[in-house]
Amino acid sequence: MLKYIGLAISIIIMIINLVYFDYSDAIFSNDNKVALIGIFGSLCAIILILILIISEKINSKIKDQ
Repeated sequence: MLKYIGLAISIIIMIINLVYFDYSDAIFSNDNKVALIGIFGSLCAIILILILIISEKINSKIKDQ
């Protein structure tokens, strides 16, 4: 259950950073750097949590055999 809460928080943080990102400005401007770091950080967290969820499902299927 805790994994899904972490996944939801990561998605919310990513959405907040996508809203904060200024699309009319240059990608690597000072304001956009903070948003990009937040986007990539939350994307990494989402990927890691999904890997954890998938590995636990695989582990449970292996133990059932």
